[in-house]
Amino acid sequence: MAPTLLRTGISVVLLVAGSAIAIRAAIVMSANSTATATCDDAVGTTMKAISYSQHGPADDVLRMTADYPRPVPGKNDVLIQIKASSVNPVDFKLRRNSVPNFLVPKPKIPGEDVAGVVVELGANVSKRSKFRIGDRVAAMLPVIRSKWGSSAEFVAVDASLVAKIPETVELESAAALPLVSLTVVQSLKKVKEPKGKKILIHAGAGGVGTFAIQYAKNVLGMHVATTASKEKTEIVKALGADLVIDYKSQDFTEVVKDYDAILDPMSFLYEGRTLKSNVLKKTGHYLSIMSSDWALREDGKEKSYGARTYWNIFKHKLANLITPGWFVPKYDICMVNPNGDDLQLVMDLLEEKKVNAVIDSKFSLADMAKAHRHLEGGHVTGKVVIQH
Repeated sequence: MAPTLLRTGISVVLLVAGSAIAIRAAIVMSANSTATATCDDAVGTTMKAISYSQHGPADDVLRMTADYPRPVPGKNDVLIQIKASSVNPVDFKLRRNSVPNFLVPKPKIPGEDVAGVVVELGANVSKRSKFRIGDRVAAMLPVIRSKWGSSAEFVAVDASLVAKIPETVELESAAALPLVSLTVVQSLKKVKEPKGKKILIHAGAGGVGTFAIQYAKNVLGMHVATTASKEKTEIVKALGADLVIDYKSQDFTEVVKDYDAILDPMSFLYEGRTLKSNVLKKTGHYLSIMSSDWALREDGKEKSYGARTYWNIFKHKLANLITPGWFVPKYDICMVNPNGDDLQLVMDLLEEKKVNAVIDSKFSLADMAKAHRHLEGGHVTGKVVIQH
């Protein structure tokens, strides 16, 4: 295994292994499959795409290709002409760290978040009539074990991963949310009877945080505290945060006590202090988002909470198994799973204006390397969207 992968610690292995378990569906590309419904936009065999064939810095490895082979939809797929997409931290983490080809096949088109228009239907999809040519749709693509991604003009996606975008929802808003929203929706399913309970959401101004605050407050009816910089206090308050902790000047362990749940997308920074404190009730639930124990040090090397994370998992799981539920909080690592039904819920919430997409900035497809660098720089508010 390459040295960089070893340097990231067990978290890399858990990311890819966990995703392999959690992600039940993969994109199927089959040259032998026959699509039964197409539109004029589906004509052609090539497309523009951004891809990388080796790991490293964005400017060094990301390449635009004008005649990249276009995916051929399988019988259970829809072919989507991508109108907008977005960038997530997992994109640059997998790009800059050495990951085996069987997990990230090369050349790799990065990106999981898709919003666009259906231009071709696989045979089974056409028979089921769930989707029609011309439908505006969104999807989250599998994170690993597929060379296809959203940084291209077209993508073929298993229909079970796809959701319709309501007419009142902008494509860029839909493109901003699939991965982060499904992360939140699926993670917070672990919180039983959430209404009225108290949750601390770390990094409230980030991609996960901006959605999580709205979902926990407006949909689940929870009391929401969050960590954010002083400069972003008003932003997260407007999203629904009841309490904002300035992480630069305040110690969150001294501000909040006896909370029911914590959603942590930055466990490398917060996990140790959280579990050593009384922030969580003994009956509470610590929800660590997969691969959130990664960060880039000033010397360019990955840092993580490392083996301590896995000791904490083992310790809490064992304690929960052999002792009453009030002895030690639950601990779960949350792995996102592409799911069309869950995503349809999110699209409907957008239509009902119970949640909104928070967009930090927009880049063209040709400027994908700039978008990656911008997100890697940290302190992004919400999501970075790609215009196709």
